[in-house]
Amino acid sequence: MVNVERILALFQHQIFLWQDEGRRLLAVEGGPVGPEGCFCGLGLVSTNKSCSMPPISFQDLPLNIYMVIFGTGIFVFMLSLIFCCYFISKLRNQAQSERYGYKEVVLKGDAKKLQLYGQTCAVCLEDFKGKDELGVLPCQHAFHRKCLVKWLEVRCVCPMCNKPIAGPTETSQSIGILLDELV
Repeated sequence: MVNVERILALFQHQIFLWQDEGRRLLAVEGGPVGPEGCFCGLGLVSTNKSCSMPPISFQDLPLNIYMVIFGTGIFVFMLSLIFCCYFISKLRNQAQSERYGYKEVVLKGDAKKLQLYGQTCAVCLEDFKGKDELGVLPCQHAFHRKCLVKWLEVRCVCPMCNKPIAGPTETSQSIGILLDELV
């Protein structure tokens, strides 16, 4: 009678039966053991009646390992692509504010504290709300950023007081002009 102490399952659903605390291999997937005490037909290498797995090269890896490596690469690529798109959009917004000469502000607090309570955008005639993106001109008039950009594309004056807004100088190219040429 054989005393099987352990049954070990390894790669590709192969079952190995060991005896004597793992020193002697009895059977592999129900098949007999080879003459050296090892079943070498399944890729095991026999060295002095002890069995060991042969060294595995990259080509011998199973398909699921390739999928993990490929998936990790795609994940890193998508993450870097999202970061680049976010960074470019931030630069584009900054360039737009530089070109038209306004400062971008995000209304995050109470409108009373920012002295905008009861004020409306002179372009779209809507009240300022929490978390609105505002554009503030050098004359200190505030408007919704999208409304202000559309207004300044048509006319380079303040919608409230008609003061001219200084554009970029012709001698020095700003970030906005460079970004528009690239994208």
